[in-house]
Amino acid sequence: MSRLKILTSFNIELDFEIPDFHKRLFAWVFDVIIVFIYIFAISKIISIVSNGRVSAEDGRWMFLIILLPIALYPLVTEITMRGQTIGKKIMGIRVINEGGGNATISQFVIRWLLRVSDLFLLIIILVVTYNASHGQSVDIGTLLFFLLIITDILCVIITKKSQRIGDIAAGTILINLRSKAGLDETVFMEMDDNYVPVFPQVMKLTDRDLNIIKSVYNTVVKKNDYALAERTAEKIETALKIRNTQHPLTFLETLLKDYNYLSTK
Repeated sequence: MSRLKILTSFNIELDFEIPDFHKRLFAWVFDVIIVFIYIFAISKIISIVSNGRVSAEDGRWMFLIILLPIALYPLVTEITMRGQTIGKKIMGIRVINEGGGNATISQFVIRWLLRVSDLFLLIIILVVTYNASHGQSVDIGTLLFFLLIITDILCVIITKKSQRIGDIAAGTILINLRSKAGLDETVFMEMDDNYVPVFPQVMKLTDRDLNIIKSVYNTVVKKNDYALAERTAEKIETALKIRNTQHPLTFLETLLKDYNYLSTK
């Protein structure tokens, strides 16, 4: 499994694992299984409602209705599940931006629009199957999609960050999670109801900066790398022009708590 080092805006180096190709493949397989379960269930419902009598015109409309949720599935799940589809969650992989923080909605949209592999491969298969069952030949557009899929797979294999075409355009990468997804992957920090913020300057930081701080905080807690906490604290003090007397790790925790409190006011 290859590793990727990202230099953050605080000049702190974050270390990520790039998932092996088979993990991406298995994640795709799980997503396909979910899609087939959906297709089977919705087909059964349509069959029961229509008593098995569907005209050619109605069949085309039903095909589009079935196809739309399949096409939107990766976009909706990655936005709502913080860079994961159900398949990615099962395999412990996640989409983030190239700066090491959470990908934005616009980045998810861009990679989805250029999603010429993954579930779009399934959509192409369904289109080809539908056309074949109605005596229609495969059009040039479908063949071009197949060529793009091959290009997409080659990009994953060849590029340093194992990026698809959509990832390159969106500025995202796929990483291997070292722990299960949860609140520790967000900037959320628990605090008392009577909490008083210490550093209101934290609101000058961007979402990406705060995600980096939380990543560093989690790393220090897991590995006891207090030198990393100290370097990060110094960079933040300089960036925000504040003087800190707390322990570096406590300082990072305080910043996250301050942000959680102030961002809800």
